[in-house]
Amino acid sequence: MKKILIIGMNYIGDTIFITPLIRAIKKHYKDCIIDILNGKRGVDILKENPHINKIIIREENTLENLLKNIKKENYDIGFTATTAFYGASILYKAKIPIRAGVSSELRGILLNKKTSWKKHKRHIVDTILSILKPMNIETDGIETELFLTEEENNFGIEKMKNYKNCLIVHGGATRISKRYNADNFAKLIEMFYKKIQVPIILIGSASKEDIDFANKMKAKLGDIITEDFTAKLSIRELMAIIKNSYALIGGDSAPLHIANAFNIYSIGIFGDTLPLIYGARGEKAFNIEERKKYCNFFKSFHCEYIKRGCKTVDCLNRLKPEEILDYLIEIYNLSEF
Repeated sequence: MKKILIIGMNYIGDTIFITPLIRAIKKHYKDCIIDILNGKRGVDILKENPHINKIIIREENTLENLLKNIKKENYDIGFTATTAFYGASILYKAKIPIRAGVSSELRGILLNKKTSWKKHKRHIVDTILSILKPMNIETDGIETELFLTEEENNFGIEKMKNYKNCLIVHGGATRISKRYNADNFAKLIEMFYKKIQVPIILIGSASKEDIDFANKMKAKLGDIITEDFTAKLSIRELMAIIKNSYALIGGDSAPLHIANAFNIYSIGIFGDTLPLIYGARGEKAFNIEERKKYCNFFKSFHCEYIKRGCKTVDCLNRLKPEEILDYLIEIYNLSEF
């Protein structure tokens, strides 16, 4: 029986991207034991995943204790899904015999099964899955996946039972360059609601930015907002809410990727990140990127490839609600009310 350690990610959305890797490894080795070392923020996403034996929270250990405990497990194979240097370093220092990952920025010298990075040329899921190739492991599809307990799913069903065909709106993100501003978002929802009346539900974290966004939306839209779950749900409850909804619109942030994993209509509004790398995927995914239209090459290159955080947010500020409206109309025209 193989014992396998996977070095995961830090953030919630990024952690979702490793689920196809976990599934493929479990399918290949069947009776293997898979443990995940992951950042604290993304741990809740992995709960209830039937392919995982144990989740190790990276921040709860010093590096010395972490390596000591990993060595005790006598792992046969280590995969690093992250391209951060620490992933390859942990596998190497823990003396795991087979160490697989992406060879980039000197990380390759610590790995003995490696693949090329191809930075900014493919989706992050494809990059993560590429580390299976040197191991002769077949992928099991690119679809991300999440799991809920029956109790959690029933929570979502109960909360959403009166909100058939609802549209979930999420205005939050880790940085301003990913957030479509509340004024334009409110105009978009107002125009949409005039054409199609469905429940409009706000979600968000307890951060000041998310709460401010929700308050602005309610002030501008009034009774159009059916429910505001901002700062009221845990991540697992949020997953249950999204799973039992019809569509979600928001920036490149965790809720968009949760919706995509549950095969909910997912409309992503992209600022300084590329849909090519982080976009929702599948028949129910729609990614809106206007940088090519509103930004010149040099500013775009600086934004995505060097700085990762445009301070002016030019592309998002200039993206008009009318340019997004058709995506929402199209999605709801696919449903019979």
